[in-house]
Amino acid sequence: LEPHPLIDAGAFEVRWGACSAHSCVASGRMPAGLVAPTPDETEAALTSAGLMCIATGAVGGVHKSYFAGQLRRSGGWFMLELCVLYAGGTVQATYRADSAGGMPPLCGHFSALLGRLFAAPLAEV
Repeated sequence: LEPHPLIDAGAFEVRWGACSAHSCVASGRMPAGLVAPTPDETEAALTSAGLMCIATGAVGGVHKSYFAGQLRRSGGWFMLELCVLYAGGTVQATYRADSAGGMPPLCGHFSALLGRLFAAPLAEV
């Protein structure tokens, strides 16, 4: 991924909608009693790994965050919608990209990172 990706929320939303054909969903369940990372801690971990935060917020009991990273060689985008249901202990990551080429390794990398962060191994659904 490029070191400092820049994309505005409007452009992200357009790309997100256009990339539904190249998507992957992974989910996991946090162990009971886990003190889950805060949204700020989660954002810090993902930005340290090369993604930029586009938007974040809670709706009801679900905290959603959107992230993007620009692919180095192609200039395409890798995107993530992260949904965390703190009360229910579930984590779901939806990944999308401009092309399917780089999806498997990036999905695996970020699912592993999120799995360690939430102590919830994420499996593709």
